[in-house]
Amino acid sequence: MPVKPLNASSLTPLLVRLESLRGAEIRSITPLSPTSLSITFSVQDSARGYDWIDIRFIVSGVRDAKLVSDTILRSLDMSEGITVEININTCALAIGEYKGRVDEAPLYIIGASMGVEELAFSG
Repeated sequence: MPVKPLNASSLTPLLVRLESLRGAEIRSITPLSPTSLSITFSVQDSARGYDWIDIRFIVSGVRDAKLVSDTILRSLDMSEGITVEININTCALAIGEYKGRVDEAPLYIIGASMGVEELAFSG
């Protein structure tokens, strides 16, 4: 499935369907360019009978980020899921519940735009 741009109206149904990624597993964070990052999760999808899928968020125009090493990545607590905020000129993704304060999260990415891509489960 190709990358779909995310906006405020398409974000809510996605997060509801994926239960804000509570209990998901972080698979990887990948730099795509000097100002673009992707973060991939494995998560259960309620629209598919709770089968597991991978979902990749791509943040472009990155202007601030707090990342962790691969050794710490898989140990991050995903019990609170993720926070995603999309406004007119900015977007943010953070691990945990950090609405309005994503820069306090243990891992966050702030950029200009965001897209999402659904992938087959990587197991």
